[in-house]
Amino acid sequence: MSTLNSSKSDTPRLVLRTYRASDHDQVDHLFYSTYFTLVPEGVKSKLKSPLFWVIWFAVYAYLLAIVPVLLSDLNWPSWTYTALKLFLTFAWAIVSFASVFVITDRFEVVDKVEQARQNDLSDPEIYYLNWTKQEIQVQEEDNDDSTTTTGNKKRVTFDKDAKPATELIRTQKPVEAQTPSHFWVLALDNRPCGMVGLAHYDEQLLSNRPVQPAAWKLLLAAACRRYHLPLPEFLKDLHAKMQTPVFATPHPDGVATLQRLAVRMDYQSCGLSTLLIDRVMSWADEQGLERVEAVTNELETTAADILRLKHGFKLVKKVRKGWFGQYEKTWSCDVKGWLETHELGASTYKKTNANQKN
Repeated sequence: MSTLNSSKSDTPRLVLRTYRASDHDQVDHLFYSTYFTLVPEGVKSKLKSPLFWVIWFAVYAYLLAIVPVLLSDLNWPSWTYTALKLFLTFAWAIVSFASVFVITDRFEVVDKVEQARQNDLSDPEIYYLNWTKQEIQVQEEDNDDSTTTTGNKKRVTFDKDAKPATELIRTQKPVEAQTPSHFWVLALDNRPCGMVGLAHYDEQLLSNRPVQPAAWKLLLAAACRRYHLPLPEFLKDLHAKMQTPVFATPHPDGVATLQRLAVRMDYQSCGLSTLLIDRVMSWADEQGLERVEAVTNELETTAADILRLKHGFKLVKKVRKGWFGQYEKTWSCDVKGWLETHELGASTYKKTNANQKN
C-alpha cells in the first residue's frame, strides 16, 4: 500500500490501495460523475467534423430559401425579410448546437458509462481481483422457530412462503487460474478520489448490458401494430434477433489494458493520474507483463495526452466509430522501456513491494 502522510499527523491522508467491496458505490459515483464532465469534448469533436458543417449549412440554406416563398403573397415591408432571416439564423444555431449537446450527453456518454457500469465496474472483484462469486440457497432445518443458525450467523425468517434465502459464496481463484489484473483506489481521508484498473482477460466476455433494437425499427413496428398493418419480416421478433455484443476479447500473453482511469474533478491537474499510472506500470513489471495498452475515445483527449506525453504511450491504431468525429485510439507502451524512463515513479512502489502486495 502506498501512502502520502500529513505533516501534522502520522495518519496517511492520501492512500493508494487495492479495491474493496465496500468501495463499490463511491467508485461507481466517481466514474460516472467524472465521465459526464467530458461531454464538452464530445461536442467539440462533432464541431470539428466536416460532415456536421455540410449538413448545418445545407439546412441553413434551405431555411433561408423558403423565406421569400413564405412571404411572396404577403404585402409585408421589405425589412421583414431581413428580420425573418436573422430569426431563422439564430434559431437554427441554437437548436442545432443544443441538439448536438443533448445527443452527446444523453445518448453517447450514457452508452459508454452504462457499458462500464453493467460490466467490469458492476463488480471489480470478479473482473480484476480474481474472485468468483456464487449464490447458493441456504438450507434451513425443519423446526417450529422462525430463526435458524448458519455457522456463526443467525438468520431470521419472517415468511416461510417467501423466496428461499440465498447466501453469496466468495472464493479466490486458484493461483494457476489467476490473471495479472488488478484494480486500485486512491483515497483521500478514506474517500475515493481516483481509480484505475489493469485488465488481462484470458477468455472472451459477453456484455451484461441488455441490447435494444434501433429506435426507428421499434417505432416502425409499433406504427404497424397500431394501424393493423402487416409486419415486415425484418421487424418481427426484434429483441430475439439481437445478438449479445462482446465486452472484452482475450489478451495475448504478456499484454494487459489500462482502463477506468478517473480522478475527481476537485483534484485534477494535481499529478494524481500520474501516481495511478505509475502504480499500474510498476505492477505490470512485477507480474511479468511486456506491454500495457490503453484505449481512449474522442471524449478522453486529456487522458490520451497524459498517456502520450508523460508516459510514452504510442498510438498504434485509430478506428472511426461514427460520422461525426467519434473514434477509438489504441495506445501501447513497452513496460521495460517505461521503467527506464520513469525510475522515480517505479521506485516509489518497489520500496514497499518486498514486504506487502498492493
